Amino acid sequence: MFTLEEMLRATGGRVIHGVPNLSDRFSGGAFDSRIAEPGSVFFALRDRRDGHEFVADAFARGARAAVVERPVHGLPDAALVVEVADTQHALRRLAEALRDARPIPAVGITGNVGKTTTKEATAAALGARYRVLRSAASFNNEIGVPMTFLGLEPSHEVAVIEIGFYVPGEIADLCTLVRPRIGIITAIPETPVHFSRTPSVAAIAAGKAELIEALPDDGVALLNADDPRVRALAPRTRARVVLFGESGDATLRATDVRASGIEGVRFVAHSKGERAEIRLPIPGRHLVPAALAALGAATELGVPLDEAATALATMDAPAHRMSVRRTPEHVVIDDSYNASPAAVEAALAVLASVGTRRVAVLGDMLELGTLSSDAHESVGRQAARSADVLVGVGELARTIVRAARDAGIGEAHAVADAPEALVLLRRILRRGDTILIKGSRALELDRLADALVRPAAAA
Repeated sequence: MFTLEEMLRATGGRVIHGVPNLSDRFSGGAFDSRIAEPGSVFFALRDRRDGHEFVADAFARGARAAVVERPVHGLPDAALVVEVADTQHALRRLAEALRDARPIPAVGITGNVGKTTTKEATAAALGARYRVLRSAASFNNEIGVPMTFLGLEPSHEVAVIEIGFYVPGEIADLCTLVRPRIGIITAIPETPVHFSRTPSVAAIAAGKAELIEALPDDGVALLNADDPRVRALAPRTRARVVLFGESGDATLRATDVRASGIEGVRFVAHSKGERAEIRLPIPGRHLVPAALAALGAATELGVPLDEAATALATMDAPAHRMSVRRTPEHVVIDDSYNASPAAVEAALAVLASVGTRRVAVLGDMLELGTLSSDAHESVGRQAARSADVLVGVGELARTIVRAARDAGIGEAHAVADAPEALVLLRRILRRGDTILIKGSRALELDRLADALVRPAAAA
């Protein structure tokens, strides 16, 4: 929440269209006209497409103002338009001004897998006592992180911010905005997502370390004790290090882990002489580290362990991430948001545990570079052990299908895209099937998942 006066002062912009009222208030920001909400400010950024082409659409969807670099024609007379030299720079400056005006402690979260689920778990655990500002979806880059701060309200008491990494220095730069007091690093697997964008796994680890290097002396670095690359980053921070995991030397430790298929996970958390029974309503043993990190952040900020545990039991799965969606005909494990080898293997482990006929719909895993062929073959072999039926979606997924057939899977199909997969699935699915859907975002398998749970899909 911010005013026109605050926006003009922070950005150095000027009103070039509409009638300005310095006390006008805005509810947040948007960089995609399709998600511009009533009362928001649309920033016409120049990325793969020029945001100036969508200013009119943003106003049609309820935006109250737009920030542009040049005049835009054909707008309603009442549309409020602010011109700046650089829209992305203006977005960052406004976010910094709002953070400075309403400072609250922040938890920064990074890692190669598990960031978004850890962010949601941390927000849930902290929500037991605080009103939490958190990143929407996967707003974890130079656009998404500043956009999150535009939603900062006076009632917010703590921020939980997901921070991504593509190039060296990116996390360090974002930390100058976030100013985290607690930093969480989730995992850096042997075959990481986005590997093609970086020279090595070591370079990825160095990039993730920028988060804990930015922590203050009195900050806390929460590191995954079960991931050797994450654990090895401990000397790179001057903050206090807290290890979480199932390892015997973890300060925050999980024992008695019980995965109950698609019904969720239970374990006992131990911290500073206390213990609490933890129940996660989201399936997958791989979610235990996310829950532990959330408990660590919450207890470091004053939430009692038992209260944080209770709050975790109420968390919802992030959209299209291990979301169990039920219909009268079948169950869909919707993990379609994105895919990396480690995440696909974890999802297949959940599918393997169910007692019905198991159908794995697996799409290409993109941006793996030189690791791609071996990774797809490995996933294919695991699919043969975990599923009764495999549908590979995309060109790279043909390798998954071939490897699964070689490993003895009973039924395997290769299709070109999500629409073709939907046609096939409507033909081969049986009542009672459990279907896992997972693949890289570019394949848009989320639309396939949505189609399968719509009533028409059963026809």
